[in-house]
Amino acid sequence: MTSCVVYVGNTNIIELSGLKSAIEGTFVNDADVSVTVKDAEGTNITGQTWPAAMAYVASSDGIYRGILEDDLGLVDGTTYYAHIEADAGTNRIGHWEFAFVPKTRRGS
Repeated sequence: MTSCVVYVGNTNIIELSGLKSAIEGTFVNDADVSVTVKDAEGTNITGQTWPAAMAYVASSDGIYRGILEDDLGLVDGTTYYAHIEADAGTNRIGHWEFAFVPKTRRGS
C-alpha cells in the first residue's frame, strides 16, 4: 500500500507500507526502492532528480519513505502519478502506480 498527502510548495513524504515477498510471504527490509512522479502524459515533473530513493524505515515491517521536494512543479488540483519501483533481487521485483492530486495548504 502506498500513501501520500501532497501540498504544493511544501516538502512532502511518500510512503510504501508493508513491502512483502509474494513467494516467501515475509516483509522485505532490504530492497532498493525509488519513486518517480509524472504528469498525465507520462512526463517527469520538474524540480527534483528522478528516480528519488525511498529509504527503509528501521525496525519496521517493510516500510519505505521518500521525500518529494518543495520545489516540484506541481499545480493545485492537477492529477499526478507516482511510479514506485522495488528491487530486492531475483523474483523479488515490485512496481506500483497511483494517482494523487496536490492541494495548496491553507490556514483555518
